[in-house]
Amino acid sequence: MVRRRRSLLPTIALLRGVCSYITTKLPTTARKNGVRIGWWQPRHSGQSRADWIIDEIVIGGKEVNPNEVNDDFGAGRRRTVNWLQMASIRYDDYCGISYAAVGQSAPGESVVLTTSDVTVADGDVIEFSIAIGCGAVDGAEPAYPVYLHYSVDYGVSWHLVAAECQPTEPGCGGRARTASVYFTTGRWQRVVIPLPSTAVSP
Repeated sequence: MVRRRRSLLPTIALLRGVCSYITTKLPTTARKNGVRIGWWQPRHSGQSRADWIIDEIVIGGKEVNPNEVNDDFGAGRRRTVNWLQMASIRYDDYCGISYAAVGQSAPGESVVLTTSDVTVADGDVIEFSIAIGCGAVDGAEPAYPVYLHYSVDYGVSWHLVAAECQPTEPGCGGRARTASVYFTTGRWQRVVIPLPSTAVSP
């Protein structure tokens, strides 16, 4: 997943009836040493009326972001600066590989692996190996697919890295292309996809 950021912005995920994703720019007066950030609800309306939950808080950013992400998930088996979000991800053995980022969660919950902000240039590609459903028991519950998508507005909106394309559709150049959605294979597969021009950093 590819994101980009050019200024110091905190990214806040806040549930308020429904989940909403909020980004706001830090004021100039808050860009100094010793700053503290707080969320304050002056008055509560009563149980289940004004309850709120906050999650996945990010405060920061860089003027110049790295131009690559490279991680084999083996060195020290700890989260690296490459990753902004690792929800229900653990480092473990999987499908014959001694080290991997394994996505596992309770039924119905999401698994998310999101890069830190990265600078994307024209002609850049994303390469990775993925295995879904390795060792699954036949007849078990169907495995949900994994979507590879990107955001250029701090995670507010997301788009597939590659959309499905049929040869007869305008803009497909007479060629077929599968979407960047990956289903159960029971084995490792190597994926190489050019990043779209809409993901290129300005």
